[in-house]
Amino acid sequence: MAVPLNIRSIAFRGISIPNVWLLGLLASNRKCTNTDAIDSFTSELVENKALKWKILNNKYRIPLSNRTSSGGAIPSAFNKSSSRKLTQIFEDLTSNPLVINIEALEESHIDNLLQTAIREDNARDVYILFDQLIDCKRLSSLNVLNMLFEYVTLTLDQHRLEQLINLCKLVDSEMFARCNEFLHFIALLQWRKGNLSNSVNSFKEALIKCNSETRPVIYRLLRAVIDETVGSKSEAVLLSVIEMGEFSMNKLNDEYLLCYIWESSFRSQWHSDQEVAKQLFNKHVRLREAVAGRISRLCFQLMQEFNIESIYQLMELFLKHQMLPSCRQVLIHLFEYQYWRRDLRACSEIIQNSIDLDIPLPNLYNLKLLDMLLGKSSRKNSVLPSSSADSAQKHKLEAKKYELKF
Repeated sequence: MAVPLNIRSIAFRGISIPNVWLLGLLASNRKCTNTDAIDSFTSELVENKALKWKILNNKYRIPLSNRTSSGGAIPSAFNKSSSRKLTQIFEDLTSNPLVINIEALEESHIDNLLQTAIREDNARDVYILFDQLIDCKRLSSLNVLNMLFEYVTLTLDQHRLEQLINLCKLVDSEMFARCNEFLHFIALLQWRKGNLSNSVNSFKEALIKCNSETRPVIYRLLRAVIDETVGSKSEAVLLSVIEMGEFSMNKLNDEYLLCYIWESSFRSQWHSDQEVAKQLFNKHVRLREAVAGRISRLCFQLMQEFNIESIYQLMELFLKHQMLPSCRQVLIHLFEYQYWRRDLRACSEIIQNSIDLDIPLPNLYNLKLLDMLLGKSSRKNSVLPSSSADSAQKHKLEAKKYELKF
């Protein structure tokens, strides 16, 4: 360090230095050193936490430049000097593709490698691991295998999809049969390639053959297809999706897919999609019944988005088909929302609408409206004391007894 050299030089010349000044100088130097050490340690911790999964699996990594002719490997990345920066080590590790001998690995390790590579969208490592699976005739768990199937369909690689299906058939024929020969992934690949007719037929066949294990996977794939279609695809593509939903409801007695299509179209920003939702609602009685059973959840989602206009549109659909109990639920949800916002005018309009439509709301909402008119806070409960139950029954407020004017 520069300071101690200067001190020795001055002392050699016979100049006396106060001890207090010297101690202060040494203390300040020691404080700076401690601070630098803490900063360096913190930086290394942060860099270490930012390293990817490849460093965690370094014992299986074989850089291509260090492979021997016999297939062995000499790991070189971690033979560097210990003083080398972690970021430099990371760059060396990721400069070469990952080469792993998965033949000796357990299934959980294969799952970890594949799952992480897929989530990071690291196509190079995914396909290196894919080739290793084919060569070693190994399989991951079914959940990770489904992820790999989806990843292959995204790349539109039909050859790799066929390779993976044949591998499953060869290694685990029982699982292959239980998963209906992975027909749903063949249908998904056809869909993404634009073969709508073949894809619809394959999806229908997969829905017919599906069991409790494969049904959630098929539904997840079809939800992704519906999300990609509504609002962004042509009307012909949307009609193909609707065909699958109607087939599931009419032939398999399962209205889930059609309800999902209806809700996605109903909540779409495009007027054409909203018109499709209205047509479906008018066409299918079972769809109307299914939507009526989902009113609370749908209203809650729309209120979270402050999309009150869509709630009124839903109210119009129910009114058109004389579904008065469903209309009453919508009015109640609307009143609760406006009451929470302390909007007196909106609450009074809802009560007036219930009177005009002859859909009386429970007396509780008349009391809540009076609370707002009188400027009181919301009541803690709607049950009156038992001592006044008789008098309250005699003077029970009726919605049609008065008319509010503003």
